[in-house]
Amino acid sequence: MLNLPPFPKRGVHIQYTGIDGAGKSTQAGKLTYYLLKKYGPTYLAESRTDFISKLMDALAWQHGHTDRRTYYGDHLVDFSKAFDVIRNHNSEIEPLLAAGMHVVEPRSIYCRTAMALAMTGKRDEKTEQLLELIPKPDLLLWIDTDPQIALGRVQKRGMDVEKLEDLEKFSRALHIMFPSQTWVRIDGNITRQKIFLESRKHVDILFS
Repeated sequence: MLNLPPFPKRGVHIQYTGIDGAGKSTQAGKLTYYLLKKYGPTYLAESRTDFISKLMDALAWQHGHTDRRTYYGDHLVDFSKAFDVIRNHNSEIEPLLAAGMHVVEPRSIYCRTAMALAMTGKRDEKTEQLLELIPKPDLLLWIDTDPQIALGRVQKRGMDVEKLEDLEKFSRALHIMFPSQTWVRIDGNITRQKIFLESRKHVDILFS
């Protein structure tokens, strides 16, 4: 019988959520480096363009629509996003966690859900049932940022175009959604370093 090393302990899954300009990507990168140095192998799972959503974009375009939502409707688009998250988790995230690697994601399913809620104003029973199938992270860090401050950050980096009205809708959706979820709220209006220190504190608590 081979003297194999013990199977590694399951990794920890950490996700960030918050409106655009909250600093999710920046904080996820810093936290990944911290975890790597202190707690072992860690993977930064950068958010990708959804395969199903892009396919729906292409089909909508072929039928004379520039927006998949106007062609398929909000309900079907929201379903497609949820299925994409499940597919990505099972094919990429779960094997890494099972192998003992920690995974940090800058954008969680709750970001996508809140965006859908902001656009439609409601989540029906079928959507709720589907969301129940999506695996919950071990730690969800919500960087709760004032939309006006977030807009200033977006404009400063000069890479995206956002409207204050959309950020306000997104923020309200997160506030409506999260009382029923397991999350840790971090004040997103403080400095980046203080946000990181808050994130690090909750991570250390999780590992302890």
